[in-house]
Amino acid sequence: MLDFYLSVNNSEEVVHIPVTPPSFSVTNSQSTETFESAGYGWIKIIGNTELRGVSWDGTFPVHDYPFRRDASMDGQEYYEKLKSWQKRKLPVRLVITSTGFANISINMAVAIEKLDFDVGTTGDLDYSIELGEVELLNDTEDTNMAQLDDLAARMDAVEKRLDSLENEKIYNYMDDNMPSWAKPTIQKLMDRGYLNGTGDNELGLTMDIIRMCVMIDNANGFEGYTVDSIPDWAAPTIEKIKKKGYLSGIDDDDLGLTKNMIRILVILDKAGAFGD
Repeated sequence: MLDFYLSVNNSEEVVHIPVTPPSFSVTNSQSTETFESAGYGWIKIIGNTELRGVSWDGTFPVHDYPFRRDASMDGQEYYEKLKSWQKRKLPVRLVITSTGFANISINMAVAIEKLDFDVGTTGDLDYSIELGEVELLNDTEDTNMAQLDDLAARMDAVEKRLDSLENEKIYNYMDDNMPSWAKPTIQKLMDRGYLNGTGDNELGLTMDIIRMCVMIDNANGFEGYTVDSIPDWAAPTIEKIKKKGYLSGIDDDDLGLTKNMIRILVILDKAGAFGD
């Protein structure tokens, strides 16, 4: 009699296949490369053995059959457990043991490549599963699954960061792409010389910058009398953003800054908005 076991995280979770499938298939191929030589005709080079595959069709029962090997779950619960491992991208340990006349022993790390099911007239789930062998970082029973989880988390974090960078839209011109609610503020800042572009007058504004400009404008941060001289407490900030090209005016003595604007620039500088 054969018993099929699937487990993850060093047997932290184990599924004993409840009904032994009538048969299963193991594929084990070897890569080859064929080329034509000048003196010997066609030559075939034997390559490395490819990773194995295991597949079978079976039943997840909802009834208590006498041939049932496990009763820890019923029907779809088995399917949902395996599907959750697949969604979590967990490597799975497949163990097939035998007793009696059979002399079969399989122990390999696999990935669940395909898992489908149909519901029979009895309510049982008829399923088919395809497993593909994988090579773990440390292919032993003592594989450190925490390392694999940490690696997966790091990869997910990198993917999310790349997605956020790709999805960050840049607004360069006062065209149809510029939000209508922001156009009055952006036009005001351009007319007053507070906002300048580079190259072909590309503004290089992100949505966060646009929102901040509109909030400052709504709070009358761009209104009021301009100061004749920069306060000492604001001088380092103003000098920094002038050198970086973020701020320009008619001349060095006429930047057109109000007190509110100076205060806001200093706050942004202390928050690291302008770098070092």
